[in-house]
Amino acid sequence: NTWAGGTGGSDTAGIGGKGGPYRLDTGLAHEIFQLSDEEKKNVSAEVNEAARAMAQEALQKRLEEINMSGEEGEAYMKFQEAVAGQVDQLRVVLESIRTRQTERQWLKLQSQGELDEARLVDGMIGEKLIFKKRGVADLPQGLPPTKPRAMKFVLDASGSMYRFNSSDKRLERELQAACMIMEALDGFDEQIQWSMSCHSGDHWDINLVEFGKPPKNAKDRLAVLNKLHAHTIYCMSGDNTLEATQSSVQELGGIDADGRFLFVISDANLRRYGIPPSQLGRILTSDPKVAAFAIFIASIGDEANNLKAAMPAGHAVVCTDTSKLPSSFSELFQFASTLNMT
Repeated sequence: NTWAGGTGGSDTAGIGGKGGPYRLDTGLAHEIFQLSDEEKKNVSAEVNEAARAMAQEALQKRLEEINMSGEEGEAYMKFQEAVAGQVDQLRVVLESIRTRQTERQWLKLQSQGELDEARLVDGMIGEKLIFKKRGVADLPQGLPPTKPRAMKFVLDASGSMYRFNSSDKRLERELQAACMIMEALDGFDEQIQWSMSCHSGDHWDINLVEFGKPPKNAKDRLAVLNKLHAHTIYCMSGDNTLEATQSSVQELGGIDADGRFLFVISDANLRRYGIPPSQLGRILTSDPKVAAFAIFIASIGDEANNLKAAMPAGHAVVCTDTSKLPSSFSELFQFASTLNMT
């Protein structure tokens, strides 16, 4: 309506107010007036229900619009170009943890290469196969191929992602991170089975990419980004980080794979909803078959660092710079290699 896009008000789309159907940031560089959580609760059930219905109607309309237009290529290109260098870096990281059938190792009994010191005596008596070299070993005949890795990426589509984006670009970073992940995983279909979901104040398991059905092209990947963005605008206030993480750990634990990895990307806004860090930590380490990690990409004050400190050692990182995300993934994969995943 006429007053949509303001801050700190009530019953209209905007930022920081109460009773509105969804969030709306006009992009103007005005100060944001944030109502307290107590004030936000001072809204009748009827108003809340009407706002929820309007939000759901607007969300469905937005999701239908995502079925792309002629401007989509240019829109996706902005994300793609922003993370092009990081995509290459992340692909190197992913290459390093591919299934064991493609891992490089020392191949012994070679006719050329580096001298194998363990076979010096054999060389003195005329043996020629006394060298070794790095390469990929052939699988023994009759041995079944190794299973692929299984990975799931859980993204944060809560309202705080959109609410604070104008001040610290957290939603923009998350969208870039999602783009980077999808681009980097392209071509790894046989070695890595992966999925992507998000959670909001309304739902704890919103599917973005199903296992075995990766996005095929830029149009598909842009649709994922647009869907994620839409949920941050139209969802109700709330947090389902614990439920989303628990469900994903259980899902991965039931998958037959050669290694299972879960990455929960969050804006570290748990304290507002009274969620103790210890609960998230327990869930991340609840199944020894799953290497589960939290990646905090935003923070109000020192919340992200405090959360990391409260997590089980090695299971969380703080990364508020998208360019450093590949290094964070590398750090987590290296830690996962020390775990006894059965």
